[in-house]
Amino acid sequence: MSAWILTAGKLVFALMGLAVGGRLVATMRERGAFGLHTVALGAIGVGGLGMLLMPMAEAIGSWPMLVAAEAGIRGGMLLLCVFVAGTFRPSPIGWIGAALAGAFLVGSIVWDLRAQDPATPYDYALMSSHANQLSIAVPFAWAAFESAVLWRQGRRRLELGLTSPTLVRSYLLWLVACGCFVGVCTLAILAGIVKGAGLDPMLAAAAQTVRGLLYFVIVGAIWAGLFRRAPAVDDPASADAPPA
Repeated sequence: MSAWILTAGKLVFALMGLAVGGRLVATMRERGAFGLHTVALGAIGVGGLGMLLMPMAEAIGSWPMLVAAEAGIRGGMLLLCVFVAGTFRPSPIGWIGAALAGAFLVGSIVWDLRAQDPATPYDYALMSSHANQLSIAVPFAWAAFESAVLWRQGRRRLELGLTSPTLVRSYLLWLVACGCFVGVCTLAILAGIVKGAGLDPMLAAAAQTVRGLLYFVIVGAIWAGLFRRAPAVDDPASADAPPA
């Protein structure tokens, strides 16, 4: 049952990624420029495509499809690093952080693909798999931290009428989505540790179930931020806000 919930969560997120891909095309046509907002949409869209291939690859045991899925996920994560640095830390420190996070993403997946056995199902108990999940969690944790700081500041400014509710809401939704992604990665590591240590399988199953449910929360946050009330293109505050 836990495997079905996790697969369903991944597929729902993948479908949302495809929907965001459509929004990406529309946004590029409207704005006529490749800005940071477009980078964020691209991160969700590309990552969603990779996530769409992942459960299919695991179900049929296709190693080439698994590699393609990981490439899509890594592409989305690299775009996320660019977005976080450009939006929250547009400085040398921010770009160095993005470069380090990107190097960790690439290095961990190369290690993991070499450590995994193509003839067997993906092994979440390997140390390389833990590093792989951690590399994905890092940019999301960074984005969640920055969003939390700006959301707290935004609430104070909102009380004084110095900012818009839409902007503060965007920070909150981005915080929720990124925080849930950190939870997804952390639970994957814990499930792998439980499996590798030979502990109660119910613990790993519970972790997988929560991971699947978190994907639904992520999709809800993205939907609320991008589709429930799309920011006006000519609204400077909305245009600069990170999409959820």
